[in-house]
Amino acid sequence: MKLLIDLGNTRLKWALWGQGRRSMGGVFAHADTSLEAALSNNWTALPKPEAILVASVVKSTLEQELTRLLESHFEQTAEFVRSPAQALGIRNAYAEPERLGVDRFLGMAALHAAAPRAQILVSCGTALTLDALTAEGQHLGGLIAPSPTLMRRSLGTATARIGEHAGELVEIADNTADAAWSGCLLSSVALIERFRQQVAQRIGTPVAVVGDGGGFDEWIALLPDVERGRDLVLRGLALWSERGHR
Repeated sequence: MKLLIDLGNTRLKWALWGQGRRSMGGVFAHADTSLEAALSNNWTALPKPEAILVASVVKSTLEQELTRLLESHFEQTAEFVRSPAQALGIRNAYAEPERLGVDRFLGMAALHAAAPRAQILVSCGTALTLDALTAEGQHLGGLIAPSPTLMRRSLGTATARIGEHAGELVEIADNTADAAWSGCLLSSVALIERFRQQVAQRIGTPVAVVGDGGGFDEWIALLPDVERGRDLVLRGLALWSERGHR
C-alpha cells in the first residue's frame, strides 16, 4: 500500500492506494487544528506504507513539518512530487515547469487518463484555477483567480461595512450582503465562461469543462453542463506512483 497525500492551502486529503484501487482515505482542514493533532487522529491505526507521495502547494515550513511527522510516525521519507515538463501523457505549457502547481498538473493527468479530449480543468479551493488541455495532452496554459470564498474574505477585510455576511444569489441585488455574495460568485462564473470561449476559439473545437475542489458545489448550478471531477489530485498521484515520469 502507498499513502497518497494532497496538501492544499486549506485542507489535507489522503488515501491508501494499492493493487490499482483506493482502500481508504479522508480529509481534514489543517488550518483549523495543528497538523500533528490531525494526523494523529487520522493515521493512528494505519499500517506502514511502502511509499508516501505528496502533492503540495503550501509553504516550505508546512512541508517540512509534514515531513518530520511522517518520518516520526512511519519511519519513512515522503516523496514530494513537483510538476515536470512532461509526464503521464501531459506536456506542460510552462517554460519553468516546476512553477506550475503540482495539483494542477496531476489533476490534468487524471482527466487525460480517463478521457483524452479537449477539456478544461477548473479547481476551486482557496484559489480558482483554470487549465486548458488538448486531446493530445498538450497543456495550453491557464488562469488563477481568488475563489468566491477568498474574494468575500478579502472584501470583509479591506472594507469597513461589507464584512463576510452570507447573502443570497441574485442577478441584481438591493442589499449589501446579496451584492457582495452574488458579485463574487458571478465573477467566477463569468471567468470560467470566458476562458471556455477563448480556448474553444483557439483550438477550433468544443471544449468539455470539469470542476473539482471544495468550492465546486457553490457555482455548479450556474454552469449545469460542467462535469464533476472527484479527487483528481489523488488520482493523479496514483498514476504517478504507478508510472513515475513516464
